[in-house]
Amino acid sequence: MALTTTNIYGNINISDQAVAIIVSRITLDCYGVVELASRRLSDSIMILFNKEPLGKGVKIVTMDNRIFVELYVILKDGVNREAVIESLRSSVQYNVEHLTGMRVKSVIIHVVGVKL
Repeated sequence: MALTTTNIYGNINISDQAVAIIVSRITLDCYGVVELASRRLSDSIMILFNKEPLGKGVKIVTMDNRIFVELYVILKDGVNREAVIESLRSSVQYNVEHLTGMRVKSVIIHVVGVKL
């Protein structure tokens, strides 16, 4: 499903895949996050063929022009887990709301592992 809004410029549609790419870039820029974890088998198969899946580790659900984000991340060893999660949550919420103009209802972060 896509996000749809209307303003003085007309109708604007933003696909879930575009929002997932935005969220993955924001997530990887956050301190303490090493990488996003694959959440689907198709992501793992694409990695075997040396192709990076777009939106890997990100699940986007849109309902009533509200965005629900789910992230699957691997954190750096030795960082304060709660601080990184809170920083990531606020960063994703602010940037997605700012870039899309839609409300982010929730950001759920699953820590899949820790890397050295």
